Amino acid sequence: MKFQRLILIFFTANLLAGCATQSTALPTATLTLLPSAAATSTPTSTPTSTSTSTPTLVPTDTPSPTPTFTLIPFPGFSEKFNYYKGWIDGDQTHFYFLNSRVPDRVYGLVEGTHEIVCDPDPTYPYHMECLSDFTEWDQSYMEFTFYADEALTQEVYKQVYYTEFGTDPRYIPVDCEAEFRIYDGRCYYAYTCYDKQGNYLYSMDNIPYGGHFEGYSAPCPP
Repeated sequence: MKFQRLILIFFTANLLAGCATQSTALPTATLTLLPSAAATSTPTSTPTSTSTSTPTLVPTDTPSPTPTFTLIPFPGFSEKFNYYKGWIDGDQTHFYFLNSRVPDRVYGLVEGTHEIVCDPDPTYPYHMECLSDFTEWDQSYMEFTFYADEALTQEVYKQVYYTEFGTDPRYIPVDCEAEFRIYDGRCYYAYTCYDKQGNYLYSMDNIPYGGHFEGYSAPCPP
């Protein structure tokens, strides 16, 4: 009897131990969270590059360079520079100027249209003589414009001078001395003019000094 109780106790203890072992061996449920609709990231569309039109460069007119010229050093005429006389010799006119004091050639225009070329007088280098093919001048004054260069771009002086009074004695200026000469059968004149104080102003004549001088004359006939 006592032995039967021991067996029962032993059996009961094994049974409880097996139940405890089984209860600890049960799997534990794992909670898996499904992604919600809000948490699901919607892929965004990558913008495709749009073609940007490159502006076409329209060629513009390039301005032509402004022509330049070399500045020629010019000393300037002296303070006493003045017109002296002018005369026609064949197909040329000689214009003579006093006190230019310029050692080099000077170019110019008479009345803005007729070209002249001026050089120092070989005998009197302080003065200069200008030559022109302008032979149809008979006005009482003319404008002279002088340039340092042959292209007539560097203007250095401009002045109007009394140049011609005609052969009629009625037009001889006051305070001017006049004389008349015969060359090759033709009468020519020469005037030298002074101011009220007797100071020299200018001289002019149309005498062809290369012609044949035949003597002095009374005023040339009109």
